[in-house]
Amino acid sequence: MKKQGEFYLKLTSILLAALLAVFVLCSIFLRSSGDYTTLAPVYCEVGDGVTVSGFVVRSEELLVSSRSFPVAALSEGQRVSGGQTVAYGCATEEIARMQRELLAVQAQRDQLRFAAEGTTDYDASDASIAAGIIRLSSQTSAQSFPRMRAAAAALEPYILQRSLTSADAARTQARLTNLDEQAADLLAQIEDGIVPIAVSQAGYYSLVTDGFEGVLTPDLLQTLSLADLRGIESRRAAVPERTIGRLVFGQAWYLVCELPADAAERCAEGDALVLRLEGEGLPSLPVTIERLDKGEDGAILVVSCAERMQAMTALREVTAELSFRTYEGLRLPLEAVRTEDGETGVYVLVGAKARWKPAEILFSYGDFCLIRQEEGGLRADDSVILTDKEIQDGSVIAE
Repeated sequence: MKKQGEFYLKLTSILLAALLAVFVLCSIFLRSSGDYTTLAPVYCEVGDGVTVSGFVVRSEELLVSSRSFPVAALSEGQRVSGGQTVAYGCATEEIARMQRELLAVQAQRDQLRFAAEGTTDYDASDASIAAGIIRLSSQTSAQSFPRMRAAAAALEPYILQRSLTSADAARTQARLTNLDEQAADLLAQIEDGIVPIAVSQAGYYSLVTDGFEGVLTPDLLQTLSLADLRGIESRRAAVPERTIGRLVFGQAWYLVCELPADAAERCAEGDALVLRLEGEGLPSLPVTIERLDKGEDGAILVVSCAERMQAMTALREVTAELSFRTYEGLRLPLEAVRTEDGETGVYVLVGAKARWKPAEILFSYGDFCLIRQEEGGLRADDSVILTDKEIQDGSVIAE
């Protein structure tokens, strides 16, 4: 019995060893034959362009108060008409403090009145809140404090409107009455010590001043050289005391920047480009090349735009991406594209086999490329094979 038991033990050990060997061989075989991944192409748009740093230029003028303690009355980017009050000149610092308090009380009252009116279009209200949050987030990321305040002020009444209920009606009315009384009391104390400051023509008001208002002008852009642009910081002027902001005129604004020599060869005056300002939360904007003056080590570029002036009033030094051309196609890693017998294409998985599909590369950027999407060619629902193994059309691919 003892010998018979030893025999079965040895037999069992041999069988286990054989099974282990088969398992290892199968694992190696399957791993080597399945050394691939598949991915689906993604349809997207990519711009062929360059990132530049430059200056925003507008028609503008400084607004200076004749009083020692001016208080701005408007928010960043607000549209004003000719004769409209943009600030108040105050006789003393205490009157200036009370004037700022009065403006805050009036703003609270206007917000509460708007909220108390309610809304029946909740979808539109929610859309306004979502857009306001995005603007506030964008301005916070860009650290544009005047525009942060403006975005927050524009968002507050919509949030307040959605938070009020019918049960709050009495308290809301009592709060409005209290704010009216506060405003009347403050105005009675300071009305003899303030002088309204109005603008003579229409434009956009900006709280921001930087000393370039009389330096970087649209007229200067016609003659500014690349050397002048590189040394423009030395021409920045001191901002006068009692400055209360600047008034921006018209709808057109410009970006002047230095363009690398190789990028300058890819465009010409009159070309339409697409501009995206980094960190500003703005959509891509259409711009036109007004001036392109090429040199040996670079070029000076001036582009113009007639959109989004209200969002441009506080900007001066910016980083932007200029796209010379936009490509639309299927995005793939470059390593998925092969060239065989002079033809460019990819292998896609059809059933358990690799099938060859010709693919035309429209544009390459980094480790990726865009493939032209056309009838009979690569589709967005194809499974493109990504592997470093040699495969052919019709090769069986292990699942």
